[in-house]
Amino acid sequence: MIQLNKPLTVVIGILAFGALAFNIYEDPKVSHLFGKEINDWLYRAFWLLIVGLCVYNYIYIDRNTLKNKSKSKLKSKN
Repeated sequence: MIQLNKPLTVVIGILAFGALAFNIYEDPKVSHLFGKEINDWLYRAFWLLIVGLCVYNYIYIDRNTLKNKSKSKLKSKN
């Protein structure tokens, strides 16, 4: 899996969620993704997948950050 830093993950997730929300609000019959017309629900599924990956990546980064901080605290105590 591609590892991004925390701010980039948050920005991409917010933009993807915005694209998803705008598409639901606008409710078009056909959406365009990468220059091609696709079904409205496939477009929403794509952006939902991107949001899900960003949330997963954010949680993964956060857990590793907490683990590294706890390891450094243990080393500094010894």
